[in-house]
Amino acid sequence: MYRRIMAVSLLLCLLCATAFAEVHTLPDGRNVILAVGGSFAYTRDTTGFIRCWGDNQFGQLGKGNLKQSYKVSDFKTKNEEIDLSLLTDVVTASDYSFLWLSDGTLYGVGNNSYLPLTLKEGSYSTHKKAKLPEKPAAMATGFGHVLMLTENGQVYAWGRNSNYQVGNGKRKNQQEPYLLPLENIVQIAGGGKFSLALAEDGTLWGWGNNENHEISPSKEQNFPTPVQIDYGDIDIARIDACGHSVVLLDTEGTLWTWGRNDFHQLGYDTNLKTTSAPQAVPLPLPVTYVAAYSSQTYAILEDGSLWSWGNNSYGQLGQGFRSSATEGVLPAKVWEKDVVLVQGGSLFCLAMLSDGTVLSAGISKFGQQGEGTADSKYTLSPNGMDLILDE
Repeated sequence: MYRRIMAVSLLLCLLCATAFAEVHTLPDGRNVILAVGGSFAYTRDTTGFIRCWGDNQFGQLGKGNLKQSYKVSDFKTKNEEIDLSLLTDVVTASDYSFLWLSDGTLYGVGNNSYLPLTLKEGSYSTHKKAKLPEKPAAMATGFGHVLMLTENGQVYAWGRNSNYQVGNGKRKNQQEPYLLPLENIVQIAGGGKFSLALAEDGTLWGWGNNENHEISPSKEQNFPTPVQIDYGDIDIARIDACGHSVVLLDTEGTLWTWGRNDFHQLGYDTNLKTTSAPQAVPLPLPVTYVAAYSSQTYAILEDGSLWSWGNNSYGQLGQGFRSSATEGVLPAKVWEKDVVLVQGGSLFCLAMLSDGTVLSAGISKFGQQGEGTADSKYTLSPNGMDLILDE
């Protein structure tokens, strides 16, 4: 099950969506983690060693302080009840994060302004247990709202609710997880201010903001509760979302997108206009993995090459240059082969090769590159860190 994790930018007020943390299983069954938040990141190698770096102004790195971390450092939490040997995943968001343990508990840390940590209090610099009604099978986050898929196919939502993205028909931020009237759900995804859920029978449901026709071609600005999305006859394998657009990967490896396109984040030219009908992204080979968020997208193709498109204002596409704030970029190859994972935050990205080499590109105002400087990097290249893939 894919875990959808969203990253949003506080820089330039760019609204992001899903950036995923995901456990990647190697052929021999061992797992690694590459988890990217708004302006920070976590990794775990096959020996279980955890590292983190980047923005920590809300304590989202969980180190018990608010100190920035421009260099990759060892992760240590001051919460003694957390057994890191049980770590299943790190769920990263804009300015907060969760440790997800194998017993189903989540420990949240960081900015709690919209109540995404399920607690009344404000910000935290130490992980505290989230109050969940059931054990999660998958997680997704939007700009301050959280989605949780259970093992029996139900969906809970909580957090920011300014555009009904929680789906309970109200616009007040939601502290306690709300059970949505959906059944047999197999995937979830969080957009900036909207939510998606895919059912076992192939029906796609959406709720929240519809300003860019993310949910419907209608003139409705918001959908307070889930409604079925008409996406044609696409045979969906995976759902995802940018800040204001939808991404579907079909079973043949074709990407279909619609919604806002002011940075060419849809992967094709519409004269920067919004579109409400799914169109295929023109890529030369089938897509095996996609990471969409904010206003840029990354895709790994069947041959292991990495492609990127969309907003490139800080070189976060890794294409070797920086675009103006109003100029979008169409799909281009940024790495030839052997890419197995890619994740993005606000204005930067990380990727991993099959040998454990970590690549990075984009802004480094908060040390997002993990190289000890605040210098942006426009070309995707190794950042000096390798994930250990052997015992």
